[in-house]
Parts: sequence; C-alpha cells; structure tokens
Amino acid sequence: MRSKTSWTAWLIAPVLVTMAVMGPADSATAHRGHGETGPPDASVANWDAVGTQAFTAAALSPAEGHTIFAYVAIAVYDSVMAVEGGYEPFLVDEDAPDGASAEAAVAAAARGVLNHYLPAQSASIVEPAYVAALAAIPDGKAESDGVAIGADVASQLIALRADDRFRAPATYTPPNPPVPGVFLPTAPTPPFGVYLGDMEPFALHSADQFRPDGPPDLRSRRWARDYNEVKDIGSSTSTTRTDAQTLAARFWAEAPVQQARGSFRNFVVERELDVVGAARFMAMISVTYADALMACFDAKYDYAFWRPITAIRAGDTDGNRRTVGDPSWSPLLPATPNHPEYPSAHSCITPAGGWVIARFLHTSRIDFTVPSLTGLGDRTFEYPSELTDEVRSARVWGGIHFRFSLEDGADISKRVTLWVLRHHFHRSHH
Repeated sequence: MRSKTSWTAWLIAPVLVTMAVMGPADSATAHRGHGETGPPDASVANWDAVGTQAFTAAALSPAEGHTIFAYVAIAVYDSVMAVEGGYEPFLVDEDAPDGASAEAAVAAAARGVLNHYLPAQSASIVEPAYVAALAAIPDGKAESDGVAIGADVASQLIALRADDRFRAPATYTPPNPPVPGVFLPTAPTPPFGVYLGDMEPFALHSADQFRPDGPPDLRSRRWARDYNEVKDIGSSTSTTRTDAQTLAARFWAEAPVQQARGSFRNFVVERELDVVGAARFMAMISVTYADALMACFDAKYDYAFWRPITAIRAGDTDGNRRTVGDPSWSPLLPATPNHPEYPSAHSCITPAGGWVIARFLHTSRIDFTVPSLTGLGDRTFEYPSELTDEVRSARVWGGIHFRFSLEDGADISKRVTLWVLRHHFHRSHH
C-alpha cells in the first residue's frame, strides 16, 4: 500500500518541474486549464446540468446516477478528442473532419447517451436542450460534422457497454432471524445497488480488484471503540456533538449525485476550462467516481455488515462486553441509506474528487467548493486531505457509519483514483 507521502508526491510531482520553468502568468494559465489555451467552454458544463436535471426527474438511486454520468462524460470526452485531439481517447477512437464543431459534438454525444439511459426524460428535458444547443451554433458543415461525430461516438459507447451488467437483476436476502453483524434493510423498499459489484468497471479489471479486508471482529476492541464512538456522537440526542459537526453531518447528507455534479460544474466554470480541459476533467472524475462506487458496493454486499441503527439497538447480542445496547437509539440523520454499512460509499467516492483535481491541476492546493443544495452554506476545501477528513468524520457524526468503514472507504478511493489516472487521460503521442 502506498504511504500518504508517496501518494501525494505522485499526484503533484509534475508541478515541481513545471513551476520551476514558468513565470507567474504561465502558472496561472496552467492552473486555469491544465495547459489548454482555448476560450472558456460552456457546453460541457451545460450538458452536465441537463443530465442532472434528467437524472433528478427520473428519481433514480445514486448508484445509477454515478454510472450514467460516467457514460455521458466518456462519450463527451471521446467526441471532443475526435475533434480537438491532444489526449488519448478513453473508449471510442474516432477522427472528426477538420473544422468540426466541438460544441456540436458535445451536444450530440450527451444527447445520445441521455436518451438511451434516461428515455423517459427525452421529450421534456433532453430534446429541448439539444434544440437550444444547436440553435446557438452556426448552421453549416462544422455543425453537421460535429453532430455526426458526437452521435457516432455515443452509439459506439452504448454498443460497447451493452453487456456491462448495469442494472442487472440482483437481490439481497437478509437473514431471518437476524444475525449479529449482518445487514438488515433500513427501509421497506429493497436495498439498492446490489448489482454494482457484478458490473464491468470502466477502468478497473474488476470491481473486487481493491476489495478491503472487511470490518473488525465483533469481539474486538476496535469494534467496541468505533461502536461507542458513533453511539455517543452520532446519536440524535448526543450531548458531545458540536453545532459545527451537526452542520457538516447534515451537509454531507444532501442528495449526493446532484451535490457532486454541481461541484464539478462549478470547478469547470470557475477555472474557465476550455472544451478539451472541461471534457477531460469531467471524464477523469466521472470514471473515477463510477469505478470507486462499483468497488465499494462489491465490498458492501460481500461483507453485508449491519448499520449503526441496527447494531446499537441490538448491541447486547454482539458478544462484546464493551458494547451496551440501546433499543431506543436513533441516529442524527433520520434516513440511514438502505445498503450495507461497510465500507462507506461517501468515503469511497468523494475523496476522489480532491485527488483528481490535484492531479488535473498538478498542485496539492485544490480550493474546491462543494455547494449546498438546501441552504446550509457551501464548503470549500483547500487540500484533498481536508475533504477526505471531513467526509470521513461527517458520516460518524450523522450516526450512519462506523469509523473503520470510512477509513477503508477512503483507501478504496485513493486506490481507484491512482489506477484510473495511471492508465487513462494521458496526452496522445500522435
């Protein structure tokens, strides 16, 4: 396993050489678009917003959302590479005619993928956005060539991923009677994301490539320590949780897909990325999120560990004299996610945002803002470690995760990010 020092060094090493030979103006340009020099682009962020609107209207689970956005981001990225070049395509390698419109390619690629995976939102959301996007592009060969390449890339991606087992039928059967340590559903609806661990990842060899060792033994001191931590500070009636901790817990309980996509769009706009930079960034972060989630859910349903709301109410059954049950215990966050506890999904994916940005900018300082969807106030993180640390703790403060699940989830996030960025999104050599 990589140490924290070597991991950070790998992410930002190129900046040490780059900054040494650049003046202040050059440095600002590199930070703006990671070496790209085109005009700021709006099309990639706009289509991500359209996708977010369609996903929200479809009322799908976060498991579906992060996967669909990876499909969209890959199609957009490969279409932009076909037009502009500069970086290796991810999945579909095509060449557009000279002069093709990258903005038209983005629109056609995103439209094709969204219409396929969210067909019920086509007429009301996707098609009106597509008509508006093309209306803003001058008619002519550049537009038609861009549309053709974007549509072609989307069609090829859909065909290539047709058998990847996305949303394949899969069920979880809880033990009856209950077994200490084993997950029981936390809602009357079926647990979600069961299929994710069986999906074909986008970059990983398999979803179990980085499967962690599992939760601690219920008789261990580690289990008792983490059990008692969340029992105390994560309770709805906790007297030790601070107002700041309560706020952070509620912030990270907002709709995760919508919150994440909003933060990515803000990054693209604030950094004034051109179409190549915007498409590349969105693909880097979307693929990493999707694969990290598959790795996470593979472990979730392999270990099927119980949630704090179940464990603490049944604490006297775990065989550990250091844990005392409380049948009336409730977490701060009233809706415990309906999937197994270990590892934490937020910890599996959200820290990856900070690491991807650090790699994209070639600097350890990310100044990354995550928006609130409910008026709790945006939160800005100066370094990836700050983002990781807060997400890990916030889920304990909210009473829905144990500390060991957050630590192992963050390790998955690092490992997946490292793998994706080592093998993809590099400059092309031709």
